[in-house]
Amino acid sequence: MSIVERAVDMFGAVPQPALKAAPASEAPLPPSKADLIERAVARKDAPAPDSVDASRAPDLAPADRPVAAAPSRNVCIDRERLKHQRMLVPDGDRTPITESFRRIKRHVLANLASPRAGTNLVMITSSLPGEGKTFCAINLAISLAMEMDRTVLLVDADVAKPSVTSALGIKVNGELGLMDVLLDPAIPLSDVICRTDIGTLSVLPAGTRHSRATEVLASRAMRELMQETAERYPDRVIIFDSPPLLAASEASALATRMGQIVLVVEAGRTTESTLKEALARIESANVVGALLNKGTAPGASLGGYGYGYGYGYGG
Repeated sequence: MSIVERAVDMFGAVPQPALKAAPASEAPLPPSKADLIERAVARKDAPAPDSVDASRAPDLAPADRPVAAAPSRNVCIDRERLKHQRMLVPDGDRTPITESFRRIKRHVLANLASPRAGTNLVMITSSLPGEGKTFCAINLAISLAMEMDRTVLLVDADVAKPSVTSALGIKVNGELGLMDVLLDPAIPLSDVICRTDIGTLSVLPAGTRHSRATEVLASRAMRELMQETAERYPDRVIIFDSPPLLAASEASALATRMGQIVLVVEAGRTTESTLKEALARIESANVVGALLNKGTAPGASLGGYGYGYGYGYGG
């Protein structure tokens, strides 16, 4: 029996309680004078700032004048970089890796019909560093973004060693990301999400490093953020590139919030004892798939790079 088959026998989907809605907030305060001008400027059909009706927004003191708009978060994915890393290229040629992740995503999409809450929250993790979890997370996100009726948010949740933006070759103005939104309620999620040139794919960088990242990811703020991202757009799938389970405690904290967890297993490297130890860290979570990476399979040659695929489901 292979290690993936044993892994499949070991785990099954465990129901996850529905996320509770956050308590209703108090009635919002009336917009300030600065807000009125900022909203007018932000509208696509609004006049230039110097033509805003002064009768609607009286003169402001210098300290109250609206600040410049935040830097653009529209980014372009470096397709040549994806090719160099043997990754799936949007609208590229049909390759073995393209077909592999097409088959894998069908299992993920099928689980969206489950009555369990939050099944569109999908965590990609591994037992140890270097098994290819970021490779798989990015490829799965791009493959899902090619669906006709889905949008995808790829979250770099490996906050200690983020690598998603680097792998995609995107340059972000500013360092804000997931951790900053969780630590500062004044930062809107929309201000830190990067909108890529793949219209249906957005990226949320990891953000500023923090010494108590595990506690931050296990906080009520994280729960509320995940509830918001999961429920705001019914067609959205959120892919989390998580830290390795045996290398960082953040992964276990994230796992408790997820509707689906895919465990990447490196062929010829991940031992049975390592896999069992990793599964023990998330035994109460919804582990639904094991993805065999860096294996060999008929017709899966990728120019010597050595990536194949295998996928098994438990339960």
